[in-house]
Amino acid sequence: MHRILIVFSIFLISNVVLGHGDEDHRDPRASQQVKLDDDGFEIISSGPSKEVLAQINQIYKKEVKGIFSNKCLTCHGVNNSMPWYYSIPGAKHLMDKDMREAKEHMDMSNDFPFGGHGSPIDDLDALKKTVDKGNMPPFQYKIIHWKSGLSDKEKKIIKKWIQGSKDLIGSK
Repeated sequence: MHRILIVFSIFLISNVVLGHGDEDHRDPRASQQVKLDDDGFEIISSGPSKEVLAQINQIYKKEVKGIFSNKCLTCHGVNNSMPWYYSIPGAKHLMDKDMREAKEHMDMSNDFPFGGHGSPIDDLDALKKTVDKGNMPPFQYKIIHWKSGLSDKEKKIIKKWIQGSKDLIGSK
């Protein structure tokens, strides 16, 4: 029991100190100017077609979602199975806060395209950056969940999907 209290104390302290860092979770489109086409109509979206997004999502569900279900969706998706320590006073509040923040950053609850960053390209770029840096899950989560990081094989599968998705969209 004493070990559990020590680990939990480290978890609480690191949660306050580390979190998601100084990343800005606001919508980057909010500060952009309105773009107009040749006829003076506002361009709402110049992003990928629904068909391309559906194709990317189909590949995501087949090749990547299983990995994310095991490694990411606890915080970035719908989590119906909370661990035993969720009922400890204070832990529930901190975990709820972390999951809320995770979904603000990238919400994977409804498959691809994800919510959070703005465009699908932004999501893919953020995922690649995160996989390359290896900074997810955060340290305080890894303290209790030792095998929660991505394996080299999982990283390779995710990066292949990201690049294939960007190729389908037509982005470098």
